[in-house]
Amino acid sequence: MAITPASSVLILDNKDLTTPIYELQSFDSLWKALRWKYVRARFPICWRKLLHSRYMLANIVYLIYSIGILIINFHPSFNSNSTETSSILSKNLDQPIDHNSNINRYYIILGFLHLLSAFLYWWAWRDRSWLDIIMIPEYLNHIEAGLYLWSAFWYSKQDTLGGYYTLAVHKIELTAAIIELFAAFGWIISWYMTYTRTIGRGFTLDDPDTIAYLTTTISSFIYIIYNIQINLYPEQYGENLLYKYGDILYFIGALYYIFAALRDENCFWFLPLAGQYGVAAGRIRVETKELPQYGKSPVFITDLCKRRVHQEFNNRNELNMDNPTVTSAT
Repeated sequence: MAITPASSVLILDNKDLTTPIYELQSFDSLWKALRWKYVRARFPICWRKLLHSRYMLANIVYLIYSIGILIINFHPSFNSNSTETSSILSKNLDQPIDHNSNINRYYIILGFLHLLSAFLYWWAWRDRSWLDIIMIPEYLNHIEAGLYLWSAFWYSKQDTLGGYYTLAVHKIELTAAIIELFAAFGWIISWYMTYTRTIGRGFTLDDPDTIAYLTTTISSFIYIIYNIQINLYPEQYGENLLYKYGDILYFIGALYYIFAALRDENCFWFLPLAGQYGVAAGRIRVETKELPQYGKSPVFITDLCKRRVHQEFNNRNELNMDNPTVTSAT
């Protein structure tokens, strides 16, 4: 345990960069918090912790992935040809699909990036068993990312709007969207089971985690609605742009996950706590009950009949109490 000089920042273990930071200094205003003596003491700590933060690394990869999706959706060089052909050709299932080999390669690269972010989010859980119940959303995220990568490999095989590979891609992506929705609700539950109980955190818009998981969940609903529409009306493929709204929310959620990671490393010491200055975050304690954590402590079974033997022993003790006798050791 150490307190940095002239900063009032409590660090439980100065050598362990994963240990939490407790801000013991209260600030009356933004200008006071941004004084050089406070910035000089806090910025190096935040920077070192961010460089060794697995969660921040996962968030950065997730942000890059979401930016790549937006570039493909809105950059003119990726959308000019598709809009022109869609307005000229008639709507029928025999209509050919124009392929852009560059876009297909970009989708495959983004698919691998999505799978990498899923692994990093799983890796970010320190001191957790892979059997822990809060890891279920991370495994669902791997499955969803794998399905999207599978569909990206089949983009180049699509020939017509009613072709086998085109319809198969729609079904794969609908399955991925449904799995993503289950993962989104799982993240809400795991976040509730593990987040730090204090002022400004929890089910409140003061917590960037709340806005992040709300945008992720809403975007999952949008993807499901879009994929249901495409599966029912395949001729709308290429013209139905509902998924772009989900991609925008996806990007907003990625930004707020970055904000949440910065907040967790005490990089926002200069901002008011839950909208109020004059309160030191490190001096607040909210007592809550310990939540269950499955998969952390292995249970070893040494004797399958151990419980039965104990039951027989207890029954014999009850009989002895009904008929007490005095014995002596010889």
